[in-house]
Amino acid sequence: MVSPAVLATAAVTVVFLLAQRYFSLPVLPNEPLLIPHWMPFFGHAFRFARSKRSFFRWANAKTGGQPFSVPMGGRRHYIFSDPADIAGIHKNGKTLSIRGFVRFIYISIWGFRPADADAMWEIKPEWHRMDLEWLLSDKNDQIAVHYLHRIEEQLRVLDAEVEGAPDKAIVRPGLKTVVDVQGKATCQVLYGATTLEKHPELLDDLTTMVRDGFWGLLFRAPRFLFRNAYEARDRIINTYADLVENIETRKDVSQYLYERTVYLTQQGINPQAQGADMLRTMFASLLNSMPTGYLALLHILAEPGLADEVREELLACGYLERSPEEMLEILPAKMPLLRSIWHETLRMHNNSLTVREVTADTKFTGKNTWQVQKGGVINIPCGLMHFNEALHPDPDSFHARRFMDKDLGGEGESHARTTKPFGGGSTHCPGRVFAEKQMIGLVAALLMRYDMQIVNADWKMPLVSEFDDITKQPTVWVRISRRV
Repeated sequence: MVSPAVLATAAVTVVFLLAQRYFSLPVLPNEPLLIPHWMPFFGHAFRFARSKRSFFRWANAKTGGQPFSVPMGGRRHYIFSDPADIAGIHKNGKTLSIRGFVRFIYISIWGFRPADADAMWEIKPEWHRMDLEWLLSDKNDQIAVHYLHRIEEQLRVLDAEVEGAPDKAIVRPGLKTVVDVQGKATCQVLYGATTLEKHPELLDDLTTMVRDGFWGLLFRAPRFLFRNAYEARDRIINTYADLVENIETRKDVSQYLYERTVYLTQQGINPQAQGADMLRTMFASLLNSMPTGYLALLHILAEPGLADEVREELLACGYLERSPEEMLEILPAKMPLLRSIWHETLRMHNNSLTVREVTADTKFTGKNTWQVQKGGVINIPCGLMHFNEALHPDPDSFHARRFMDKDLGGEGESHARTTKPFGGGSTHCPGRVFAEKQMIGLVAALLMRYDMQIVNADWKMPLVSEFDDITKQPTVWVRISRRV
């Protein structure tokens, strides 16, 4: 007689094999190679959640750098990283769509109600046009000049802290210093100083939301499991809803946000939904540029002599003689070393992922001709391109001059062709130009004003610039004193 244990084992095995067969997807000709997984439905999801960068580099190594696909959450995810393939994907916006992913993020992360998320999408062409007008045209200079003025105000606050110290020097967490200076300056520029005065914990709430609950929010976990993150998000949305309701009396809000708010109100978008949208713009304007500015600063301080070389570049282009209004004559165009550091920091640490949903079986041409099937998800992890040795020699090392022209003593690599930290196609981040001015403006101001040294000997450079990850890394302490 067969024992109950054997029967139970056989039954579990049969169920497992049936489940695996049920969740297995057919393979099309010219479809990227599938890396199978023994776990039905979930596939590689848990390994992916532990570390996107490690997972993609592991899978990429298994396939020799070729496009590949992996089962995750019952869907096939296609992974592409070659520039030619990426260009082909961006040309097929009708069947390789961003809309489903955007709706998911709007509801999960930003806290939109589904109907409000759909309403925002329907009027996207106009508000996106306004974003492009203010962030990619000459109007961007108005925002940038205001930002440089606000940076100066925040540095005067830091000056007072330094001057009040017994030995005229302070030791501060490096990331907190960047958040205090760049974060406050950016919020004041876009949303008005009054908003920060009325809600001084705004940046702390953003940190809490992302650090303590980003993944919980993303997967819509029960509120009681991530109470701090949900409540922090609610406070941010309510802060901005209050701004929307009082927009005509907030004279210090940017003209860009004022015009945007007036338009959205005219279209029937309610204050809570606009508050969620301002959370989205706050996230976009800070949670790439702040960590990148912080990591660029760490690289500059860690490499012997690099801070002085940056200062020499700034002195040579007349940095000290220029007002904020005049600064854009040289920032960033006359700062090739700082620009190269910006792009190299993005290359090494940016961990962003461009996503497209496959809404119909699609054939497209890139480096090769590929087929992807309806229901799948295309992922473009910038890290695979950024660490491709064929594109970036010695990819695991920081090269401050990697993206400087060779005739200036650099290595001559092209960031425009071989890096994608801001996505591409119709969703190419419109804030990328301002982000560069944010980072370079911050780092230049700090280095010209202060002597700065990393004081903890056992510190480690964070691997990625995602804010939810970087806020959990060991604190890097920086000694700050005024330069003579």
